[in-house]
Amino acid sequence: MSTARIILDTRRAKSNGLFPIKIRVANVKSWKLYTTGYSLSKEDFEKLQRSKNLNEGLKAVKRKLDSMRERADIILEKVDPFNFDLFETQFLNKGNRSDLLFLIRSKAKLFGENEQYSSQNLYNQTAAFLEAYVKGDKKDDLTSIQLPVKMVTAIWLQNLERWALKQTYVKKGKGLNKEVKRLMYNQTTIGMYLIRVRSVFNDIISNKELSPEAYPFHKADNKSGYKIPQAINNKRPLDLDRIMEFYNYKPANNGEQLAKDFFLFSYLSGGMNMVDIFKLKWSNIQNDQFSFIRKKTENKTGSAMMIFIPLREELNEIIDRQGSKKAGNDYIFNLIPANADEKELIRRTRGAISAINASLKKIAIKLGWEESPSTYFARHAFSNNQMNSEVPLAHISKQLGHKNIKTTQNYLDNFTTGSFSKSIQPLCH
Repeated sequence: MSTARIILDTRRAKSNGLFPIKIRVANVKSWKLYTTGYSLSKEDFEKLQRSKNLNEGLKAVKRKLDSMRERADIILEKVDPFNFDLFETQFLNKGNRSDLLFLIRSKAKLFGENEQYSSQNLYNQTAAFLEAYVKGDKKDDLTSIQLPVKMVTAIWLQNLERWALKQTYVKKGKGLNKEVKRLMYNQTTIGMYLIRVRSVFNDIISNKELSPEAYPFHKADNKSGYKIPQAINNKRPLDLDRIMEFYNYKPANNGEQLAKDFFLFSYLSGGMNMVDIFKLKWSNIQNDQFSFIRKKTENKTGSAMMIFIPLREELNEIIDRQGSKKAGNDYIFNLIPANADEKELIRRTRGAISAINASLKKIAIKLGWEESPSTYFARHAFSNNQMNSEVPLAHISKQLGHKNIKTTQNYLDNFTTGSFSKSIQPLCH
């Protein structure tokens, strides 16, 4: 546990006979002292500690020191696991903490220190997005780009959104369409980036580095604030007829077999994400079920929830077909090396998902579907078909690994509705 406290450094008196007051930050067996800019005699410091017989001058010093210690405590709470460099970046204002780009990249660095590389990449992408807007047409400008926090107002954010929706790039087409113009950003992407910007604003207001009145985003007491665009809902769940058609499809090669198996494994496991499937271990299997914690929630305090999935016949068949036991590797599907770190895990899973999605699209074409499915369609299909089978929302929420039923309700809001008397049960032999 990291702690901060005010001390009088009595190792050496200054020329005026006073001793410097410092903040001592300790973590396990390591500690460092940070100057406060104040000095007192031993007698006055004792008065300060007792908070008795303080004159106006000592009262003012106490208020300043208390504020500095509170700020150190707030930063210590956020820097987890603790790192002196990251603490000093915030506490000593290393770098330009009035620059939003610096703050976003600092948060990205913190995620990297915690081995949360997906979040790190997203914050770095957010910084690059904002930098592109600030830089504008100055493509050859090699000077350092800065974005003052106080420049970011509701109007500035509205202008940013309008700019982003006009940005295009040219993609090489096939046949006669040699070049196709595409939008560089859509509402979903813009919203994804600006949620990270809002998070940084919440941080600096919490750290008392910015007045709450300068908050540019919409909230209950700031109706004129900027509203982050809602994600475009393009969930096109496969109905049960489509799932059965896919289930009965005969793969033409090993790539299609692997894609079919992992898609159905996800569907039959309550919409389990691919990264969670790839991370499944033989030790997760107990008797006739397996358990796991969603990768998405494992690092969130109070959100991690163990999910239990019955090992039905189809799942056992997929494990027999795609799984293998290798010495020193407990992973069922062996797509991830036993000694892989977080970066390697992300690299391997992205590569596998990309290959699976390519095969899924080929299968869809052969089946004559208009849909162009990806691995995530299995999660959409599971939740939609459960809803249409009138399965209680609480049960669907638990299977999806949602902590809050409202999250599940929002997730299902724009799915197709209908009345199916069937669920995933007919897939059993």
